Amino acid sequence: MKMSFTNMTATKRAPLPPFCRSILAGLLLLIAATGAADNSRQALDDIRATAEAFVLARLGGNANGTTASAGQLDPRLRLARCQQALVAFAVAGDRLKGNTSVGVQCPGSWRLYVPVKVETLRPVLALRHSLDRGKILGPDDLEFVTVDTDRLVRGYYADMASVTGHTLKRSAAGGTILTHTLVQEPPVIQRGQRVSLVSSGSGIAVQAPGEALADARIGDRLHVRNLSSGKTVQGIARSSGTVEVY
Repeated sequence: MKMSFTNMTATKRAPLPPFCRSILAGLLLLIAATGAADNSRQALDDIRATAEAFVLARLGGNANGTTASAGQLDPRLRLARCQQALVAFAVAGDRLKGNTSVGVQCPGSWRLYVPVKVETLRPVLALRHSLDRGKILGPDDLEFVTVDTDRLVRGYYADMASVTGHTLKRSAAGGTILTHTLVQEPPVIQRGQRVSLVSSGSGIAVQAPGEALADARIGDRLHVRNLSSGKTVQGIARSSGTVEVY
C-alpha cells in the first residue's frame, strides 16, 4: 500500500498564552530557589557517615568484624552546610558498644548527637544439638555461629580445640552458645587413680604414694588416701597424678 504525503502540511503549535508563560517562569524560579536552598544545607547522610567512620576508626575497622550503623536523623533538621570537614567525637561516659551515641559537629557552628548501633560479629561455638549434663563434647557436637560478641557477657569459645573434651555442667538445647559457665575441663585425676602425694611444709619436700577418692580438675580440692600410713588427707590437684597435701 502506497501512502502519499502530497497533501500533508506541517502543524504549527500555538504560542502559550501570556498567563501560562508567567506560571512556567514562576515554577522555574521556584525550582532554582529550592535547589539553591538545598545546597546551603548540610546533607544528613554526610553526618551519619561521619559518625560511622569515627566508630570504625576507633575500633579497628571492619577487619575484626566490627560494624557501625548510624540511625536515621530527623528529616526536619535544617543545618547550615559546613565549610570545613565535619568532626566526630566520643560522648563522655558512652562506650562504643551496642546502642551508643557519637557527637558530630561543624567547628564554630552546630553540634548534634547521632545514635549508632555497634556490633562485633564473630564466629563462636554453639551446640549442634541438644545434649545432657555430663556429656563430653566432641567436634560432631559443635558448630560455628556468627553473633555479636559484645552481648556475650559470660564469654564464649572461638576455637574448637579449646573446648573439645570438655564436659557440660548442665543439659542444654541445640544452638546454645558455649560459655565458660556452661562447660568445664575434664578431670585430670580420676577416682581410684594412684597419685603422688607431695608436701613441702617447713621447706622440705616429701612424697608418698596415694589413692584419689574423687575426680578432680586442676585446682580442685579432693580427699586422698595415703597408702603408706593408711590415713585420709585433703589436697589440691596440681597436675595429672599429682596432689599437693596440706
